[in-house]
Amino acid sequence: MKQIAAIAMGAALLSSCAERQMQAPTALDGLLAFEDPATCRLGVETARFLQAMVVVDPQAVLDPDQHLRSGRIAAPSSLAAHFGQIETTRHDGWTAFSVRVSGTMLGLPLHAIHQTFPEGGDPGDFSLEFAVPAAAALAALRSGGFPVEINRDVSLGPPDGYELFVSLQDSPDAPDRSLLTCGYR
Repeated sequence: MKQIAAIAMGAALLSSCAERQMQAPTALDGLLAFEDPATCRLGVETARFLQAMVVVDPQAVLDPDQHLRSGRIAAPSSLAAHFGQIETTRHDGWTAFSVRVSGTMLGLPLHAIHQTFPEGGDPGDFSLEFAVPAAAALAALRSGGFPVEINRDVSLGPPDGYELFVSLQDSPDAPDRSLLTCGYR
């Protein structure tokens, strides 16, 4: 739940920032695709986007300010205007990175993309925040191959030290939005 609190703090920070003028929503499915949604396996472009969003320095694991830093938006120039600035929030042992998005995925309006990392180098989570409640996102996400249930972590296979899960819930700071999260516990 601490990572959800970090996501919520990042989302609140983004909501309170002055909004950039962004273009009308555009389908971002090509950039934010999953190779296998049933296992949260990212597509090549999505993995590249998320990796570029956060700079990880493995030499500085014990210093969260140096270990994890905001990176850059790795989107084609034709899509770059659909992403805001990367914001960083540190809270209670977690570091969260969030970026506002203007576009759609699976026909659902996106609000933001979040990544959260615990101190110490354990695997992090990422969330896609949609501008609709979880109940309104459920059918499109299931049709897109995600095995989601509302307010329940769904295990995506046997643990190998960490258990991979996917979840769908209303955003804690904005019940009119929802979070699709892929992560480990």
